[in-house]
Amino acid sequence: MKTLVLIPCLILTNLVFSQNILVEYDVNVNGQQSKDKLMINDSISVYNNNSDNAPLLEEKSFLLKKYFENSIYLREGIFNQLFYVRDTLNNMKWELTNETKLVLNEKCYSAKTQFRGRSYLAYYSTSLAYYDGPWKFGGLPGLILEVKSEDNAVQFSATKIIKNFVEKVEPVRIDNYKFMEWNEYANKFIATIDKYVKLVRSNGSIDNSSKAKIKIDAPEIIYPKAQQGEGISF
Repeated sequence: MKTLVLIPCLILTNLVFSQNILVEYDVNVNGQQSKDKLMINDSISVYNNNSDNAPLLEEKSFLLKKYFENSIYLREGIFNQLFYVRDTLNNMKWELTNETKLVLNEKCYSAKTQFRGRSYLAYYSTSLAYYDGPWKFGGLPGLILEVKSEDNAVQFSATKIIKNFVEKVEPVRIDNYKFMEWNEYANKFIATIDKYVKLVRSNGSIDNSSKAKIKIDAPEIIYPKAQQGEGISF
């Protein structure tokens, strides 16, 4: 085994794309399923959530990777609030392993990482020369086609690859939004949950003989007591 230390995409001057590519994924996060799409060109990728219960297009969450800025721009929602967040691209340190498997007839190699509260096993294809993957995953020497968390709570599985994707990959108009850094978002995530719990406790929505609980499903464990086990009981 060996460890792969990530190099920011800004200095990967030998990375050349001859065409756009589209990958469709089946996604499962704690039982919540969606069919997502990853669209890649030479400077950006756009990751779209296409769950059946997603809101209208203009209200959907988005995730945009800008390779040469080494940045991820995304919109997150919790309760009735939206947050616009800038994160660092390729934040994961990978350990390359010897296991291989076929995914959509592509020979894939395995790698492990720990990222914000979960351990993951990923499979990537070196014949698809894109240092990218679903959601925030990326930084391996090939396109990531499958990822699964060790606790089985999070899974991304490629179901379709279009190598000659001819449609233009349109970036999200990020200039329309003010983005906060990840650490600020993490603090607001916790504060938003605490505020909601306090509000429900104080407004009489629950009588003294009843109990309620709240559990937030998300790949990143930001607030463990609200995201693990039974969640917060009140």
